[in-house]
Amino acid sequence: MSFITKYFPTDITEDPFAKYRPFPANPQSNLAAHWHEILASFLFYLIVQELSGPIFSRVMGPTYTKLPKRTKVNFDVHVASMVQCVVSFVLLVAHFNNEHFLNREQDPVNSLVGTTPFGCMVCSVTVGYFLWDIYVCTRYYRLFGLGFLFHGFAAAYAMGAGLLPYCQPWAGAFLTFELSTPFVNLNWFASKLPAGTFNERTIIINGLCLIISFFLVRIVWGFYAVYLLACDMLATWHLVPAFLPVSILALNFSLDTLNVFWLSKMIRIAIKKASGKESTRQAAHDAEKIE
Repeated sequence: MSFITKYFPTDITEDPFAKYRPFPANPQSNLAAHWHEILASFLFYLIVQELSGPIFSRVMGPTYTKLPKRTKVNFDVHVASMVQCVVSFVLLVAHFNNEHFLNREQDPVNSLVGTTPFGCMVCSVTVGYFLWDIYVCTRYYRLFGLGFLFHGFAAAYAMGAGLLPYCQPWAGAFLTFELSTPFVNLNWFASKLPAGTFNERTIIINGLCLIISFFLVRIVWGFYAVYLLACDMLATWHLVPAFLPVSILALNFSLDTLNVFWLSKMIRIAIKKASGKESTRQAAHDAEKIE
């Protein structure tokens, strides 16, 4: 991965949004210093979700307005998720090569307990998104189910730990898991919007990109990252309560296991499509319950 990340910035440490904190003037903790970014992020995604309906009603007309109410809710949520994909990509590029993560082999302690104002901002903005995600999954539980709700809680917990600080230098590495999400969202749009909105070639190419990216970033990198994280945690085991590393490792491993289930589902759907048992649109529809 270094052949890609060598082009990422390495000297960003200051938080560009710190000056917008209304209070306190002299924060005594990372949470006190960055609470406004959590709140702003939560409200931002809430506003994106609320604006999606009016905007796409004008842009898409009947293609959107004639969708069932439940589908409109899901559509708006996926629009917010697409926006988050862009935000996450910017944040991971800016934070991936932070000094503590770059030096993790020489200094595994600071790869977990090291902190910078910018790293706190990355965690705060991401926590705000996952709090919105939890809110949506709770409000529309019958639509999204337990798997999505668990994913939201686990991600919010892992990113929130970065404000302690713990695992903050790993925030960029964790955000790489979201690189497959745009293809997940496009797959959902292809399955729910009227036939013809996406041509079959686009759906097939997106499906292939979904499976490949999901396998690489959520399975291969996912399990490898948990292994590397566990190695670093051994060096800091005596510095933090045991519950913290154990819980984060358990949640990450659980999410990786959930990803294996989702990948197996995608592969089964792809096999059905390749054997002619399902249409391209039906295959996309069957894969819609994948995060």
